[in-house]
Amino acid sequence: MRNLRWTIPTLALAALLAGGCILVSGQFIISKDLPTPLVISPGAVVHADVDLNAVTVYQDHKADLKDLSDVAILGEFTNTGSVPVDVSIWMTPALTDLGDAASVIIAPGAVKVWGPLRLGVGESKKVGWDQSAGLFKAGKAPLIAQIKGDGVFTLYALGASGSYAFQLDHGVLVAVIDAGK
Repeated sequence: MRNLRWTIPTLALAALLAGGCILVSGQFIISKDLPTPLVISPGAVVHADVDLNAVTVYQDHKADLKDLSDVAILGEFTNTGSVPVDVSIWMTPALTDLGDAASVIIAPGAVKVWGPLRLGVGESKKVGWDQSAGLFKAGKAPLIAQIKGDGVFTLYALGASGSYAFQLDHGVLVAVIDAGK
């Protein structure tokens, strides 16, 4: 009876290996540091180019990418202006260098992927995983498509309106991808 307990699983494993049908899957973390500090005001839009092809984990698993489990933008956001601000992150599906918020919003394929994060005058918020993941709403699908696509895009941090000024310190884009063969 003891031998039968090991014989059946061993035969099943041998059959899978002989047929080339071994399933390998897992989750992998992709991390991309953003420029720091990323200083934002309506007159001086700053962007962060993201090319995930330069990230080793992404290169290693891109061909086997199945889905994106979760994504977050982490860091410390500080309102450096004199009015409250609602911070949003926008994405263009290519490397772009747009000069103002209006150009970002009307750019072909541009989409708001994150936010808004409300900051009072002089307020700083250290955004962690749970809070950031909750700020990805309708924009998560386009970001997933970009990560599953060529992995090249640009992120812009914008205020909702008015005369705003804020900065992001120690910003990082983190994605948890599902990969499998």
